[in-house]
Amino acid sequence: MASEIIMPQMGLTMETGTVLQWLKQVGDPVRRDEAVLEIETDKTTVEVTIDVDGVMLAIVVPAGTEVSVGTRLAWVGQAGEAVPRAPEDTAPMPPPRTATLAPDLIAGAIPTPVEAPGRVRATPAARAKARAIGVDLADLAGTGPGGRIQARDIGAARVSRPISPHRDLPISGMRRVIAERLSRAFHDSVPVLLTTEVAVDRARDLLGRIATDSPERAGRKIGYLPLIVKAAAMALRAHPRLNAHWLGDTIRLFDEIDIGVAVSLEGGLVVPVLRRADRLALAEIAAGITALADKARQGSLPSVEMEGGTFTISNLGGYRVGFFMPVINPPQVAILGVGRVVSRPGILDGQIRAVSVLPLSLVFDHRAVDGTPAAAFLDAIGAALGEPEQLLG
Repeated sequence: MASEIIMPQMGLTMETGTVLQWLKQVGDPVRRDEAVLEIETDKTTVEVTIDVDGVMLAIVVPAGTEVSVGTRLAWVGQAGEAVPRAPEDTAPMPPPRTATLAPDLIAGAIPTPVEAPGRVRATPAARAKARAIGVDLADLAGTGPGGRIQARDIGAARVSRPISPHRDLPISGMRRVIAERLSRAFHDSVPVLLTTEVAVDRARDLLGRIATDSPERAGRKIGYLPLIVKAAAMALRAHPRLNAHWLGDTIRLFDEIDIGVAVSLEGGLVVPVLRRADRLALAEIAAGITALADKARQGSLPSVEMEGGTFTISNLGGYRVGFFMPVINPPQVAILGVGRVVSRPGILDGQIRAVSVLPLSLVFDHRAVDGTPAAAFLDAIGAALGEPEQLLG
């Protein structure tokens, strides 16, 4: 016996849905739990599956049509089976009910939701699309129930109205690669953010002494970043689960600690790698970061110096940025974000005074690392920066 496919009710407030596209055509075989069409509601887009095996016998409602919940959309059955015909299969969608409550209540029906006074009736998808392209919903007439504006109405409005002054920036090869890699990393991982603040007054004083005691470094002051790289390298040695790659069916832990330091360029960013960072002296780390960044900005950084990183640091300390959530550089399992050092009241050496505070943001892939070892790793970085003399070894 043929089975019907009807417009499902995807929520208590859903009254209508639009058939966006048919994934199966008449005569196509279909399987239980297989998606056969895609519908759009006022909140989302979803695929509709069936619970029988058979053949698509007939499509009653064509793509692009909005119908009420419960409307018969198609028939599925065995090849050659006759399709039941019913008057409602070809009947147009009834006009929407009015917002007057009394008749509906008398009939025992659920009244049509009434929009707030002065608010334009539109689906969430339509509102999002209007914001994206700068269309005023108040200027539009909707084609949905009760004049509600649909996403398709926004598209028609875009065609009919002039485009405001603007510039279209072509997507460069670098920007496209960055977009593809980071989109894939964000959607294919389970990123978790941990943050901490570290008092770096002793680190600041240590950097000042290094500059004073090393006249040959005149004009080449060591900043906080080399200290942070050294602290992270030491913490990775103690917490190797963060010095790893996620390979799908295995987690690869590395013996060498090769830290990538993100460098911003006009067309995007690159991540040159500082090899064996835990074995380098602080001055060597500072010189290595400077040399790699200079090559990157001059366009002379070879690809081999951007490959094989086991951990990444993204530094926005030069801007008015505190905590932020950097995106993991796949297949690595973690990345450290460095914000701007700020001064705030605190206790240092038992006295209340202005304390220099460094915000750190650790993002890790929860598939590879749990919260406790990740927190211990971040704590180890903070402890090293709080007692920076140990970083001179």
